[in-house]
Amino acid sequence: MKKNKIYQGFLLCLTGLFLVASCTKNDTVTIVPIGTEYYVEDILTVVPDSAFRADFGSYATGPIPPKIEGGYLVSPRQRVKSNLGDEWPLQVVDPNVFLRFTSQHNGIAVLEMGEDTENTIDTVFVMGNGNAFTVYFIENKVVLDFEYQGGTYTLRTRRGVVMTGKVTADGLADLRYATIVMAADSEPAGVPMQEVGSYFIYKDGNGLAETLDW
Repeated sequence: MKKNKIYQGFLLCLTGLFLVASCTKNDTVTIVPIGTEYYVEDILTVVPDSAFRADFGSYATGPIPPKIEGGYLVSPRQRVKSNLGDEWPLQVVDPNVFLRFTSQHNGIAVLEMGEDTENTIDTVFVMGNGNAFTVYFIENKVVLDFEYQGGTYTLRTRRGVVMTGKVTADGLADLRYATIVMAADSEPAGVPMQEVGSYFIYKDGNGLAETLDW
């Protein structure tokens, strides 16, 4: 009986270690569970599949992605397509984006993304094969004290992000990424929001997101 109790305690310890070691969160130290909503299939269920893929293209799958660690510059960031029509003109070249991938391990990495208005850090999932990769994650954006028609609002948007490309000696070739609105609301209600399923596709305009230490 005593041996059984010791053995059961040992199994519980192993189970606890497995649960801690098999999940992650938004930093390079602490490890906590992430839910299944982070799978790329769930992100893409909110957009019309045929229309979206016609503009975004296929994405690499596979359990052994290439190493994407490093810093990169997306310039020029060219608009490719959105389902918002004339509300999102394609002639606009958006500000550059900086990407830094670190701590890649077992299909997970940490992404720091520097945009014109903010820097964000998120845990991301990576899959692929050969030199082709797909990165996907969900980001929750909150805009506090947003002014609209004399009122003050809090805006919340949940966006799925999918990136594809190929790792080369000079950077990430054929980089393309999409942001997809998965949920949106405001407090108090009444502010016009982007509809769930709205998507925005970008690419690196010269075909290569160059390696950059930033």
